[in-house]
Amino acid sequence: MRGKNFLSLAGSAGGAVILVFGLFLFSLQDIIIKFFSDQYSVLQIVFIRGVVSMAVIALLIRLLWRGIPFISSRPGIALARGLSGFCSYLTYYLAVAAMPLAEVVAIVFTMPLFVTAMSALLLGEKVGIRRWSAVVVGFLGVLVILSPEGEFNTLAVILAFTASITYATQTTITRFLSSHDQPLTLAFNSIFIFTCASGFLSLLLLGGFISVTSEHASLAFFARDWMMPEPVHLALMIFLGVNGAAGFYCLSKAYCSAEASAIAPFEYTYIIWAIVFGYLFWNEVPGVTTIIGVTILVSSSLYIWYRERQLEQGEQVTSVVDEVPAIIEELEPAE
Repeated sequence: MRGKNFLSLAGSAGGAVILVFGLFLFSLQDIIIKFFSDQYSVLQIVFIRGVVSMAVIALLIRLLWRGIPFISSRPGIALARGLSGFCSYLTYYLAVAAMPLAEVVAIVFTMPLFVTAMSALLLGEKVGIRRWSAVVVGFLGVLVILSPEGEFNTLAVILAFTASITYATQTTITRFLSSHDQPLTLAFNSIFIFTCASGFLSLLLLGGFISVTSEHASLAFFARDWMMPEPVHLALMIFLGVNGAAGFYCLSKAYCSAEASAIAPFEYTYIIWAIVFGYLFWNEVPGVTTIIGVTILVSSSLYIWYRERQLEQGEQVTSVVDEVPAIIEELEPAE
């Protein structure tokens, strides 16, 4: 084991460790970007972060992992993954600008519920009554989260749900591409698409093709003009780039190293960081309804994960049992 680090770990345990560390890195981004949400454009932040992240990953590929391609072997699918990730990232931080961090994160982590529902409705996979019940219970938990003291920020909630759906799409595509591309290739492609998309939307806003005049915190964060950052703020944006490169690599590496169903529950550690950092930096104390709702949501999602693992193990056992007669027949001596 000498000379190895946790990024070299393989299997479910290694994938879980890498995933948790990557999510921690992204939670650090939440602090900085939420702090910037009333000063800069989210597109400017994404663009600067993307340029720095691409430079970092390109340097790593050239210096440490020569031979790893910059472009995915499935460029069309990688483009879909990158656009899904960009939409998820963008809508997530637009929601964060207008809602407490813990509540946004809780909504985004309805992702397993959407994956289960889409698997049944779009892919035709068999989903039993128990998993459908868990989906319904999970969404009831979200309703509990969204109704503390009668407050309901409709646009921010829609943005958070959009982030959840597109994050589920990105995760599914990542698992497919893991058998075709290296984690660094996936990370570089995603960041490249993020950067191009943020620059393109900024040009549309600058040219007047998109006009947003609302004072809503989320829309103002989206449509705000670019401005020269203060030296300290520019340093933080550069840090976002370095941190983002590490975070993207960790998430890609985690889902390439282990089955998604095996490590997905560890994504919920993100909610812990959201609650801790929301309290430390913005004095956001989760109410009783938020805690109850998060508990319901996480419990239902973990149950879905548990049932999927049970079914997978059952299919493996059935497959082995079905093969036993053929194996016995092969072992019998010929007459």
